[in-house]
Amino acid sequence: MNKKYRLCDVEEAVSEMDELIDVDDDIAEIDDDFQIVVSGWSVYVESLNLTLRQGIACVWDAEEGLFMPDFDVTIVYEGNIETQEWLYYEQDGMVVTLGNWLNGRLSCEQIEQLWCELIIPKQNKEQKESEFFTAATAITGIPSSLSATLHSF
Repeated sequence: MNKKYRLCDVEEAVSEMDELIDVDDDIAEIDDDFQIVVSGWSVYVESLNLTLRQGIACVWDAEEGLFMPDFDVTIVYEGNIETQEWLYYEQDGMVVTLGNWLNGRLSCEQIEQLWCELIIPKQNKEQKESEFFTAATAITGIPSSLSATLHSF
């Protein structure tokens, strides 16, 4: 399910989308003391061939024995995020982060008006349905094909 927005509107649209809660996150960067957890959804700016993702920078808390959230970030990728490492990240929103990455090549007003595409992975919904039917089969003993038929009613 992909939707087109102006870059200035996409962050607000994302904040109002309940369906994004179910999209699995990824880890963009990890080492012993730091990791960035990024959204499973992304924003592609075709005119720049750049993809943006929002995430949370986490630091290792030795006392708790796990990574703890520290600050929100926006991550910039070139082209397709499936095949690329991230280029840049910053503790700011999409427009400001992109403006800083572009280093003044476009004004903030120009960046806000760029068309972008919100990309929500399809596999996530199918994967969750598959997990649901597998769990239903395990609990009820009803085969998943029959469970899928029953679920549709």
